[in-house]
Amino acid sequence: MQEGLNTRQINALRLLLERREFTPEDVAALDYHLLARMPGIGGKSLNIIREWLASKGMDLLNSPEDYSKSLRSCRLEARLERARKLLEKHGYDVRRNV
Repeated sequence: MQEGLNTRQINALRLLLERREFTPEDVAALDYHLLARMPGIGGKSLNIIREWLASKGMDLLNSPEDYSKSLRSCRLEARLERARKLLEKHGYDVRRNV
C-alpha cells in the first residue's frame, strides 16, 4: 500500500498517524500545514507524499494548488513581507522592482 514512498516518509507518517499501517485515505485526511511542520518532513518529502497521493487521485487537506508553491518559497515570502513592514515602519518607501 505504501509503494512509492521512501522510508523517511513512511516513518514520519507512521509517527504522525500513530500506527504501523496506513492507507492513502488516512494520509489524505491530514492537513498540509500540519504535515509540513512534522520533523523528518521537508519540502522534498512533502512533494513525494503529494505525488504518491496524486497517483491515487487524492491530495492533502488544505494543499496549495501549485506544487511550485513549496514550503521554502512560502517561508521566504513571509520573511520578505516582515522585512517590508519593518522598513515601512521606520519610514522607508518600499516598492516592488519590475
